[in-house]
Amino acid sequence: MREFDHNGLLKAEYLGNLFERSEELTCSSPVFMRRFIHSDVLKSLDNNVYISFDASESIRSITEQFGETSYGKEKYSKGALFWIGYMYGYISYTREQPVSFVMKLFNYKQMNTVYYVYHTQDPEWCIANLLDINNLSEDVFDNNSRLKKIMKEGYKKRSGD
Repeated sequence: MREFDHNGLLKAEYLGNLFERSEELTCSSPVFMRRFIHSDVLKSLDNNVYISFDASESIRSITEQFGETSYGKEKYSKGALFWIGYMYGYISYTREQPVSFVMKLFNYKQMNTVYYVYHTQDPEWCIANLLDINNLSEDVFDNNSRLKKIMKEGYKKRSGD
């Protein structure tokens, strides 16, 4: 686990600001989240390619990539959007995992649901409780642990044949 430092804060605040700015778009929050998951912005962020930490520029890039739409009606609150983005950035940075992986573990709909209870809590408390409600452990962030589990399952299947 990596200590949350200034670079981590920049990443978390960038994602928080980006998600919060998505509220200005005409599409729903879930539509924005799905577009973000498949965006070049996220790919660049996950591949540690230089990315401008300018939320407006990133919103423009996502809109150019997917086009404008007014599809969907559900809008998350600005506070929830910021918190969701911030938490994805925090978890990604401290657990040294791609944002896309973190978003698969903790679905944005679930994050919006828990926002009202979790947003005033310490991020580490939130992570522990998100892991608990999803029947996961910190091992999910350990690349070696996941590899060992896959190898163990493969060995059991071959031994059982």
